[in-house]
Amino acid sequence: MSARQPDEESTMIRRTLLSAFLPLALLAPFAHGESASAPASAPVAAVPAGEKAVQKVRSAYLDGWDQVPLQVLEAQAAKYRGTYYLEGLHNTKRIALTFDDGPSGYTRSLLKVLAKHEVKATFFELGEHVASNPDDARAVLAAGHTIANHSYDHPYLNKLGNEQVWDKQLLRAEQVFKDKLGIRPALMRPPYGALTDEQVAAIGARGYKAILWSVDTQDWFHALHLGADEAIYRSVLSYVHPEAIVLMHDGGGKRSGTVEAVDRMIPELKKQGYEFVTVDQLIGVKPYLD
Repeated sequence: MSARQPDEESTMIRRTLLSAFLPLALLAPFAHGESASAPASAPVAAVPAGEKAVQKVRSAYLDGWDQVPLQVLEAQAAKYRGTYYLEGLHNTKRIALTFDDGPSGYTRSLLKVLAKHEVKATFFELGEHVASNPDDARAVLAAGHTIANHSYDHPYLNKLGNEQVWDKQLLRAEQVFKDKLGIRPALMRPPYGALTDEQVAAIGARGYKAILWSVDTQDWFHALHLGADEAIYRSVLSYVHPEAIVLMHDGGGKRSGTVEAVDRMIPELKKQGYEFVTVDQLIGVKPYLD
């Protein structure tokens, strides 16, 4: 679900996903034989008073594109409350726009739109793209947006061993952010949304927060068709809710539709009373590690 990009999609082997009617314990979200934990049996963290009892993905599941079943995302959010987020935990009319896979040639255009509307967002950037395009990453940071870790080069992390996840992906990207930008992001988002339970626990132990989403615009999919901006715009307006985390992309493919949709959606959401915040502001944590 931070989804495979259009230039990769032509080579993707589409496979039949497991039926949603199978017991959740049998769902294996692309891991090496590791089954997802069923909500009924998995221990869950206590829910503090005043917080949402359940975190959910509101947008629809896109079948046939190797995405993690929504039940798995929601089970991990329940089990690892305080480490793993699909949305903000309260009910304020705040919303966090997030953008994956940059920086890219579209990032500056998106920054202009965000500046026009005086909105701050969160950019989950790839280490390899920051390494090759540090000036655009610096522009994101200079504009007051939050930069977060989206891995080094966008693999399925749950297909990797723990050493590979840390040394070759998250810490490798972190070193690029430190060298090029002088920051160590405290927020991470797994490519495709794919993490094993063991990896989520390890992320929390290292001081990271795993940030997923409650509204997936599927902008990477809409970019393959005419009218992408309208489809992306409608996806947000249809599923928006208090303390939503909205998934979009500024890299990895054609993103002009995303830029146009953001320009349209911000004024409409402001009319509805929404305030735009970064993810760290939404969940009340520091954006960067010391």
